[in-house]
Amino acid sequence: MIRLLVFLILAAIVLPLTYFRFKQFPLVKRMIISGGALAAAAVALLMQESYAWYIVALALVGVSFLAAFAFAKIITKERQEKLRIAEERREQKLQQSLKKSAVLEKAPAIETDEKPMSFGMQSIDAEREEITRG
Repeated sequence: MIRLLVFLILAAIVLPLTYFRFKQFPLVKRMIISGGALAAAAVALLMQESYAWYIVALALVGVSFLAAFAFAKIITKERQEKLRIAEERREQKLQQSLKKSAVLEKAPAIETDEKPMSFGMQSIDAEREEITRG
C-alpha cells in the first residue's frame, strides 16, 4: 500500500513537471514520454509482489517498448505531414512559374525605335569631322 502511495506521489510530481518544464515539445510527445514511464513503473509496481524479478523486468521492457512505438508513430506522422506540405509548395511554385512563362510568351515584344546605348569609343560617330585647334 505504501508503494502505491509513493507511486501516486511521484506521478503527481512527474506529470506537471513534464507539462510545464518542456514547453518546446508538443503536448502529445510530452505525455507519451511521461505516461509511458509512469505506466511502466505502475506495471512493475503491481507485478513486483507476485512475480519473479525477471518477469517484472520483462514487463518494464514491454511497456517501454509500447511507449516508444507510439512515440515513433507520432514522429512518422509528423514527417509525412511535412513532406506532404513541402510537395504542395513545390507544386504551387511550379504552377506559378508555368503561369508566368505562359504570360511572358503571350505578351508581344515591345519594339523601340531608339538605338541601343553605346559605350566608350563606340559613342563617337565615325563620320564626324574632328575639330582641331591650331
